[in-house]
This record gives sequence, structure tokens and C-alpha cells, in this order.
Amino acid sequence: MDETDWNCSWCPEPTGCFKTRHEYSLYLMSHNHRLRRLCHYFISRPWFDNGILFFIALNCITLAMERPDIPPDSVERQFLTYANYIFTTIFSAEMIVKVIAKGVIVGKHAYLKSGWNVMDGFLVVISLVDIIISLSASSSPRIFGILRVFRLLRTLRPLRVISRAPGLKLVVQTLLSSLRPIGNIVLICCTFFIIFGILGVQLFKGSFFYCKGPSALHIQNKTQCLADKSNMWINQKYNFDNLGQALMSLFVLASKDGWVSIMYTGLDAVGVDQQPQENYSEWRLLYFISFLLLVGFFVLNMFVGVVVENFHKCRETQEMEERAQRFAKRQEKLEKKRKSEGVSTTSTGL
Repeated sequence: MDETDWNCSWCPEPTGCFKTRHEYSLYLMSHNHRLRRLCHYFISRPWFDNGILFFIALNCITLAMERPDIPPDSVERQFLTYANYIFTTIFSAEMIVKVIAKGVIVGKHAYLKSGWNVMDGFLVVISLVDIIISLSASSSPRIFGILRVFRLLRTLRPLRVISRAPGLKLVVQTLLSSLRPIGNIVLICCTFFIIFGILGVQLFKGSFFYCKGPSALHIQNKTQCLADKSNMWINQKYNFDNLGQALMSLFVLASKDGWVSIMYTGLDAVGVDQQPQENYSEWRLLYFISFLLLVGFFVLNMFVGVVVENFHKCRETQEMEERAQRFAKRQEKLEKKRKSEGVSTTSTGL
């Protein structure tokens, strides 16, 4: 997502005017072009990004005002429709200004060489397509299905805040950089789940059934339970009868929500078609404690450790980039100062 050059090894080498105009915006405007310099002036000012953030916040409010019971001919519906047109125009103008200042693809700092700009441009294009489809929907009723899809994508507009907030950008970069190590931890976690799931099936399969009825206190097995028609032989909601049910029960154990009842049910289990007895096998407590220690605490907390480590790495990288940008700006100012002093010296000598 950083502003790095694309790998254009498959692109032909530019020749002729394309080679001489490689750093031109849209192959038309050089760095000294008035319009390009004006666009550079706009995008380099803090009030430009702050203004765009303000309009993004207003757009989020209008999107939150949407609801299904707004009458089509009401003032509120007209306000939301025109507000969508206005915000789309503002965001399109922002995109055009950046494209003129940086170029589209060709160039060191081209617009599409930044992942954040790609996301912004995609949302702008989706908004324009949404408006075009909305204007043509009256003449083409079948197009309403496509219209709903594009209106759903309009809800992604708040994501534009990420590219303008350094803190949010750091969090997103941390999550993206953590995907690969988190994938390895997920494999380890799944391995532990499968191992404990298979072990749970061997220990508890068919033993979580119990008799429910008025005479269940004196029942010892399934046959005695069903002998009285007022009783029912039912299974627990979370059990270990197969690997799928075992994984579901282990997931509940790992979430720490209702794990105590599952543990006590396992301790009371006697066997297949046998009525549970309180604390029948207390040694099975080792199974639940070992799972909670290995998976519920150790493995799951590794996710937090990976994210925290990548957060510090991304923050160091961001700080290095900021220092490099400040150094480049100082060098640019010094170079301009030297050039201005050189011009003044030459004019004095003349």
C-alpha cells in the first residue's frame, strides 16, 4: 500500500516523446506547467486534506440517514440525492487534481502507484457509475438489481478516512502485514483443535446423553429411561459424538463462554447409554484444563503478540519514512536557496 513503483518489466521501453515526457503529467504537463504547479500547491496544503476529511464526515452522516421508509418525493429524499451528487463531484474533483499533479500511471509518484489512491479512485468510479445508473434507471427498470449492488459499495466511502489519518493507516498496515504470521498461528491452532477433538471423541462419544423426566433420579441407563413413557433420553447441546460436534464444543471452551457446564458434563459422563453420575471421572478434568492452557490461553494469545510486534515494526517504518520526507524537503529548500543565491550573485556581477 506504499507509494512504490510497479514492476513494469513487461512494459516496453519508452521511446521518442514518451521517453522525454516520462515525468510529464498525462504526457502533457511538465513540472513547470502552471496548472500542474497549482494542483501541486493544493495537494501540499494541510487545509486540502482537512477539507476532504470534513466532506467525508458529512458524507458519512448522509449515508447514515438512509432508511427504507423515506418517501420518494419527500424533501429528505431529494436532499440525500443532491447531497450524493455534491459529494461525488467534490471527490471526483479531488481525484482530478491529484491526477494532474502526479500523473496516472507513468511517473515516480503517479496516482495509481499508491494503494490508498487506488482505493480512493475505485470508490470515486463506483460513485460515478452509481449516479449514471440512477439517472438511467427510470428508462430501464431491470437495471435496479445492478443499482442496489453499487449503492451497497457506496458504504465503503468512510474507508477514505484511513488514507488521510496516519494513525488509522498504521493500524491497517499492521493488520495487513500480520496476515502471513497469523496464518501460521491459525494452522497451529487448527492442529490443536483437531488433536483435542479426536481425543474428546474417544473419551466422550455417546456419553453426554441423559434421561429427562419425573423419575429420572433413579434411572441408570437408556433402557430404564425409555421404559417409562414420561421420560426422554436426550443429548446435550454441546457433545463429542463426532469430530464436528467436538470442534464446536472446543470452540465454546476456548471462548470461555459456558465452558464450565461442558466440563462438568464431561466429568459426570459414565458411558454410552448410561445415565450420568456426579463427578464420575474426575481425572477427565486434565483434558479440559490442558486444552484451556494450550489453546485457550497460549495459542490464542500468540495472535495478540504477532499483531503487537508488527505494529511496532510498522511504526518504526513509518517514522523512518517521515524522517526521510523531512530530510528531502530540507534538501529541496537548501537547493532552492543555493540557486536563488547563485542567480543574485550572477546579476550583481553583471
